[in-house]
Amino acid sequence: MARAWALCWVALCVVLSVGACRSGGAAAEKRKPDDLGAEIGQAYLTMMDEVGAAVATSSDPATIHPLIDQLKAKYVNTLVELGRQREALAPNDREKCDSASMSLMRQVSDETLQAIDAAATACKESDAELAKHFVELERITRYANFDQLRTQLPDEAARLGIK
Repeated sequence: MARAWALCWVALCVVLSVGACRSGGAAAEKRKPDDLGAEIGQAYLTMMDEVGAAVATSSDPATIHPLIDQLKAKYVNTLVELGRQREALAPNDREKCDSASMSLMRQVSDETLQAIDAAATACKESDAELAKHFVELERITRYANFDQLRTQLPDEAARLGIK
């Protein structure tokens, strides 16, 4: 009898492991909403620091534009992956996640915000697309909030396979 229970237990563990693998490991890696929110917020802080550093290197839009494009692509990918994890949370846990990310996002330094704002203003006439990218980067965390992304940028959500 004990052997039968042991075999059932092993079979159950195998089934659960296979199920976790098929679901992308989500069952094995259930995230705490606060931890996930902190990761989203930290990604935003890091991105803003990198954007601030990019605009500090040059005031020439032709030099800055490719750097900003690279950063935008990098952080869109990062935030979409985090958004997939956020999407797996219960609605009340999503709110906890959002609260945790917002508390970190508010920590962007005034110097960084001023440098980015100055760069956006300076390039408004010479490179309108770059100026638009600066505005988009300030709201990039919507890529981790699929409800916002679907509502505000439906074509972008569709491009990313977010239904």
